[in-house]
Amino acid sequence: MSPGGTPAATRWPQSKPLQRIAEPLLWFAALLILWEALLRLLAVPLFVLPPPSAFLRRLVEEQERLLLHGLLTTEMVLYGFTAGVLPGIALGYLIARSRLAERSLYPLVVFVQGLPKITLAPLLLVWFGFTDLPKIVLTALVTFFPVLVDSAAGFRSIDPRLYYVTRSAGASWWRTFRHIEVPSAAPSIFSGCRITIVVTVTVVIVVEWLNSNNGLGYLVLRAMDAADTPLLFAILVVGSTIGVVLSYAVDLLERLLLPWRRR
Repeated sequence: MSPGGTPAATRWPQSKPLQRIAEPLLWFAALLILWEALLRLLAVPLFVLPPPSAFLRRLVEEQERLLLHGLLTTEMVLYGFTAGVLPGIALGYLIARSRLAERSLYPLVVFVQGLPKITLAPLLLVWFGFTDLPKIVLTALVTFFPVLVDSAAGFRSIDPRLYYVTRSAGASWWRTFRHIEVPSAAPSIFSGCRITIVVTVTVVIVVEWLNSNNGLGYLVLRAMDAADTPLLFAILVVGSTIGVVLSYAVDLLERLLLPWRRR
């Protein structure tokens, strides 16, 4: 019992969300302190590996520019992610429900997935020019296959007895799809989304590096030209933060849309 009469077991769950945030931050702060101390002790040159104090200072100094280009990169990530998720879910459903589609389309999808995506970037530049479209297309290609595989697995995992129930109740295809199939497959779909959302940030930055005059990839190129290693690490921090925020956003969306999975 606590001094106020509240059992400790009652208070502990209330502190869990704060604990989940505080513990990683403490470990990360300890890592930065150790990093700073080792670099100062070993006298590592700034251009080789900057101490956290150097790139965190650049993060503050360049905050407006980093924020502007970070938002542009995030916009491209969301466009490409959406362009990959929607057809991935649709084709995953088709493959799960049709043996003909599985035999004819799935091998083609696997072949396209086997192509090295980064090497497609120059080809996309030839086809679509120096626009935002190559970023969106390449991000969609990276997103498409994992979401398709997880969606197909989710739709296949539905208990066949549920279809007997819906048919006996006279439910239409749309009602069955909306009330049975989508809720049953949604956890697998969100699993694929969580896997790909972080990877898409890297893909967009790489394409921006090749053909853009804005975004974090463009800043990476400028920092490399100036041999500005602290700025490079500041950009890495921003890119990682975008990935973490988007990952938590997908998790939050899952909690909102699938309330029965919150526990």
